[in-house]
Amino acid sequence: MRISVGRRSMIAASVTALAAGIVVTPALAQTAPAAPAANDTANAQDAAGADIVVTAQRRSQRLQDAPVAVTALSNEALDQFNISDTRDLMTVVPSLQVSPVAASNSGNATFFLRGMGQQAATNGSEAAVGIYIDDFYYPSISGSVFETVDLDRVEVLRGPQGTLFGRNTIGGAIRYTTRRAELGKWSGSIKGTIGTYDRYDLTGALNVPIGDFAALNVSGGHLQHGGYVKVQSGGKDVGGTNADLVRLQLAIEPTSRLRIDLAGQYSEDNNDGIAYNNPGPFTPVAPAAGAAATAAWRYNLFATPRGLPLYNETYRSSCFYCQYGTLNREFSNTTYKSAQATVTWDLTNNFTLKSLTSWQDVYNRASNDQDSTPLPVFGGGITITKTKAFTQELQLNGKLFDDRLNFVSGLFYINQRDPDSLPGRANTTAGVPVVTTTLGFRFLKSYAAYIDANFALTDKLKLLGGYRYSEDHRDIRIKSVATGAAVASGSDVFKSNTYRAGLQYDWTSDIMTYVNVATGFRAGGYNPYMATQNPPLTAFEPETAITYEAGARMQFLNRRITINPTIFYTNWNKIQIQALQPDNTGTLVKVLSNAGTARSYGFELEWSASVSEAVRIFGTFAYLNLHYTDIGRADGITLNSDFQRAPPITFSLGGAHTLRLDSGAKIVSTINYSFQDDQRSIAADADALMLPAYGLLGGRIDFTDASGKFSIGLFGTNLLDKKYFIGGIRFSSVGAARWNVGRPREVGVSAKFKF
Repeated sequence: MRISVGRRSMIAASVTALAAGIVVTPALAQTAPAAPAANDTANAQDAAGADIVVTAQRRSQRLQDAPVAVTALSNEALDQFNISDTRDLMTVVPSLQVSPVAASNSGNATFFLRGMGQQAATNGSEAAVGIYIDDFYYPSISGSVFETVDLDRVEVLRGPQGTLFGRNTIGGAIRYTTRRAELGKWSGSIKGTIGTYDRYDLTGALNVPIGDFAALNVSGGHLQHGGYVKVQSGGKDVGGTNADLVRLQLAIEPTSRLRIDLAGQYSEDNNDGIAYNNPGPFTPVAPAAGAAATAAWRYNLFATPRGLPLYNETYRSSCFYCQYGTLNREFSNTTYKSAQATVTWDLTNNFTLKSLTSWQDVYNRASNDQDSTPLPVFGGGITITKTKAFTQELQLNGKLFDDRLNFVSGLFYINQRDPDSLPGRANTTAGVPVVTTTLGFRFLKSYAAYIDANFALTDKLKLLGGYRYSEDHRDIRIKSVATGAAVASGSDVFKSNTYRAGLQYDWTSDIMTYVNVATGFRAGGYNPYMATQNPPLTAFEPETAITYEAGARMQFLNRRITINPTIFYTNWNKIQIQALQPDNTGTLVKVLSNAGTARSYGFELEWSASVSEAVRIFGTFAYLNLHYTDIGRADGITLNSDFQRAPPITFSLGGAHTLRLDSGAKIVSTINYSFQDDQRSIAADADALMLPAYGLLGGRIDFTDASGKFSIGLFGTNLLDKKYFIGGIRFSSVGAARWNVGRPREVGVSAKFKF
């Protein structure tokens, strides 16, 4: 995608205006000697000046010493940047895009890093960006918009992952780490938030010691956010969310070398309506010669004779935050249940054995009316999706040769089932309810072994390397609803060998550079069953990638300035491309085919600087150039097609000021601006929309008392009240387009008490 002169001017103006604001802000308040304000995004120190420790490589190390592209955010930084759920991460993490699922509800999201992402789950595709909660792989995109409740930190790793993690991912990984139960310590916290658009959040956590060998941690919350898109035909505004979560963690340490962590979680995430508008045009046109007619055109053929309203401009949105309304209200409700066990055994001072066992159950019930009107044109059914997964991972981590060799190794197994269900309500196509005649059942068993290590060749030079072997066994079975008899089936095994190799050089204690080459793999699978095609089950192939990366991690002036640049180049093969097609039940399904090849290159920068003891500025920048070099057998794209969720430029720029009072209390003021360039909403040309570039300004002022136990903050998001789109799709087979709209300006107050 080319960057226009107008776009360059917009970016330059944004940077200049915000930079001016940051320079002026400190002059408006008294300053006193103070530690730098917190900003983990590009900084290797926290608010107290202590080094940030990350576990991106499954071992604890300073962020500045990790030879990987990783962004780390502490719990304090999540609050400071007003990050309340997964979608907000893209405002501070370079190269990350979080997108509503095409033709789905806002509770489901797909994640893209450097242009690589998952487009759907119901077609059997794997995630390009793996989601991990306390090192456990999350198996679904349903309910994947996680709320940040009682987290210790979030880490986002860019580039292929596999030699360090249980599940193989081609684009990267997002790791959520919750606060663990602490032995021998009574502690807790409670936090409340109120804001515009009926926002009411209440979260809390309590840590209870049990003797001197165990502890119980209980955390949870209720998070509520009202709708913000008006329904023209009447009724409550859409776009509201309502989430409830409870998490139990029990830690037991029978000996100083053995720790057992047991955890269970239950959550409900309810999304009331989909926040979009429909600018039109709505009037359907006759199909071109040889082309299929849209559902809207076919509906209008019989609408008048049957006394039904025509599908036309009557149903156009009357304002930006407006939609006409649908026949049945759209929604998405996700229930998540999990049980996990982590056993950590320090065999010796140099070797640790860890077992990670999990059971997870994800249940989603949703309704989507693709024609976006109260007319029975297309959609309106209730779909039910289920995912049940069991995982087992064994890790052996250790050090050898006088600590010159550090390694992480593991065995991983996942058994995942995605059974189909009868719809809660039938879809409608051109006024006719569609009868479900078949159900599909998907099964996955995956086995993997991996190792990753670094070896100190000298005091300054390290050799980096890793290897992974995996087998994905995939099965799909289609059964008749009427008889239960098998209609079609497919089975295949996808094997992969992936690796990582590189060098790391420590020029000084504050300057490190590295080079890496890593390969990635995403398994193939089977598209949804379609009785109208031959064969009724079509397969798509695995995709692979090789990424070359170089980076530097630098700090200057007694670590007051941090500069972390990264460059990369990727060759991407047999890319899985999605298009929307109606199946034999009249439901729009995501069908995958393989494009040929693509190549990408880019630059990422994370930086921060302590201008004074009270003022800190920080920012991120990412440039991405990604395009096809061969489209292979893929449908719906050309060599000139843009990739979805691959904006050429994104950046953020902000500043923080700390005012320390004589009483020992402090006031921290933070401002942050983030910019997203033009980007395509989905892959296929016929269904894609081009989302215009936008920038968002957010801010926060926090007061913390001298004890550090009580704090209260005033915050605002989208302070300039920018109208912008976060997703969208042109339903080419239906005849309508919808644009997912971002939330307007919101302000609120939050208070937190720790004990």
